[in-house]
Amino acid sequence: MKTNRTFSGDLLVLVAMAMFGSYPLFLRLYPQISPLAFLGVFQVVGAISFFIIARLQGIPRLTKRDYAFLAALAVTATLNDLSYFFAFTMTSVANAAVAHQSVSIFILVLAPLLLGEHTRKEEWIALVVSLAGIAVLYSNQLGAGSDGSSHLIGITLGMASGLFYAFLIVLYRVIPNPDKGITISVVNFYRYAMSSVLLIPFLSLMKLGELRGPDVIPLIGFGLVFAVIASGIHNYGISKTRSLHVSILGKSEPVFAIVYAFLILREPPTIQAVVGGILIVGSSLWLALKKGE
Repeated sequence: MKTNRTFSGDLLVLVAMAMFGSYPLFLRLYPQISPLAFLGVFQVVGAISFFIIARLQGIPRLTKRDYAFLAALAVTATLNDLSYFFAFTMTSVANAAVAHQSVSIFILVLAPLLLGEHTRKEEWIALVVSLAGIAVLYSNQLGAGSDGSSHLIGITLGMASGLFYAFLIVLYRVIPNPDKGITISVVNFYRYAMSSVLLIPFLSLMKLGELRGPDVIPLIGFGLVFAVIASGIHNYGISKTRSLHVSILGKSEPVFAIVYAFLILREPPTIQAVVGGILIVGSSLWLALKKGE
């Protein structure tokens, strides 16, 4: 019975990764819609959805310290989304998706500093291998002219999103407090609501007034698919399986992104993206398996 429960959880997490991997398709297939518009709708839909869930669970009274942490979470989440979204507009899907996996590098550095976790020899080996993967990604773009500069910026933005996502992971470890009623749903409601407010100064750049009627469907669909459906499947899957399985299966997101880009966008990955991806994702998988042992 327990095996079936774990398998169903694994399948749900994998489905969620397959959905998250389709992020860049929206940005590439609808270039007339600003990435900021996609991001804004994503935040608003997320805030509304998690407000409904949080209201059902009960929203607790928060302290100034709680609000400070939630504000930090919202700023970090917004910076993560901005850098990740724009990375796909500057470089290939493969480069951006693989560069984002640098989160494993940053979390190895931040966890001991901010959470007091001890590191092991295996983690430093994985760190060195991941850094080698990043070096491979950059190597193909150096000296490649203006087009190479664009790819370099895209890869750097992908890495920046990895850094912000690492901070996000740390904050999600610190903020939730079920004993005080601060559940994940409550945290997510404040995260999305505050992020929506942070994006108000960028409303003019979203160019919402220039959108046509048919553009509304992919825009709303983006918010529902990722802020509600994919996130819901992912969170439910996590509750049904082992954390080790979640760590391993989570590394499949860039694989799905690269496959979608190849099949739908006709964008094959470069040799450097494949080698860098193997080094970065492979070292993370190896580390997860070592921790499992």
